[in-house]
Amino acid sequence: VCILKRRARPPPCKCCIVSLVSAMGLVKKGDKEAEKGTEAPEDPPVVKQLKEVDDKYLELEKEYQKEIQKLAVKYTELQQPLLEERKKVLVASEDDGPKTGTPALSGFWLKAMQNHPAFEDIIQEWDEPVLEYLQDIEKSNVDDNDGDAGFKLVFRFAANPYFTNTELKKEYKTEMSNPYCGDMDVKEIKCDTIEWQTGKDVTVEKVAKKVKGGGAKKNKQKKEKEEARPSFFRDFFRNLSPEMALPEDAKDQARAMVEDDDEEDDDDDEALVEYLMDGDHDIGMAFRDNIIPFAVRWYTGEAAPEMDDDDEDEDDDDDDDEDDEDSDREPGPRGRGRGKVGAPKKKGGKGTPKTSPEMKPSEAPKEECKQQ
Repeated sequence: VCILKRRARPPPCKCCIVSLVSAMGLVKKGDKEAEKGTEAPEDPPVVKQLKEVDDKYLELEKEYQKEIQKLAVKYTELQQPLLEERKKVLVASEDDGPKTGTPALSGFWLKAMQNHPAFEDIIQEWDEPVLEYLQDIEKSNVDDNDGDAGFKLVFRFAANPYFTNTELKKEYKTEMSNPYCGDMDVKEIKCDTIEWQTGKDVTVEKVAKKVKGGGAKKNKQKKEKEEARPSFFRDFFRNLSPEMALPEDAKDQARAMVEDDDEEDDDDDEALVEYLMDGDHDIGMAFRDNIIPFAVRWYTGEAAPEMDDDDEDEDDDDDDDEDDEDSDREPGPRGRGRGKVGAPKKKGGKGTPKTSPEMKPSEAPKEECKQQ
């Protein structure tokens, strides 16, 4: 299912609202424990009868989903040779051609990702040379018989000066938490460890280390230390599981995702992990459902969602507000959210779409004559 156009759902039931409020960290732990200890009142006979009918309907829905899954597996197998053909075209190289992952179109996957709004804030400028060596991205199910169990991604790289891995695997384990409104829980995210070459780790930067003393002694003993910085290879290739202890850079990443600036969530590790896992899962689905099957359309920009006039007006207002805020404060640390030339991320995830070279801008509106 494309994450850009999800099917409209009916208004959530009471149980959905309770689970959503709890997931957002708005229910205190004491309230949760009290909720568990409180027994629900017994349903009246009519409700019991209707629930029996509802359960029968749900069983048929599950059978339907199993048939859909079988069909999906069948057509995935039919589509796979076409993806292999695409890879063959992209990796074909000539003796004097560029030494990248896709010699036929240098930076093919990088550009496809940059044209997708899901990646506008996670690809930094220092990630780009590494992603030039990306050859292909593959997808598969954790369990072909259960589409809700999760999926796997494999990123294949050409030999490069940055790390020794030829492939990086990532696996999402999920579970249907509420079949009545389609809620999915991300249970675990597992990634391969990147084996960086000495001095080539783009997820860190060297900063001057303070040396006690002064004068000639201080000049002679100038030292540098490595500090974590935002990077696609740090933020995306991160193992995540509920109740894990988050490093400080992961907490910063999660806090940046909290749209309502909830102070309680900022200090709640469990809520921060949930933000990270849900956001990471959305990006994984963008790879699985958008980038991998239709990569060339994302490369050209044809698949990028169009922005309407209201979106553009909101962007202009956001830019004006940020300019006002920037004038009142000193510049912050560099490197957060370059993506598409540093465009600020909009609420709702839409970015400025890039167009194919063949796509022409629309004509300017004609000025109406005011003479009577």
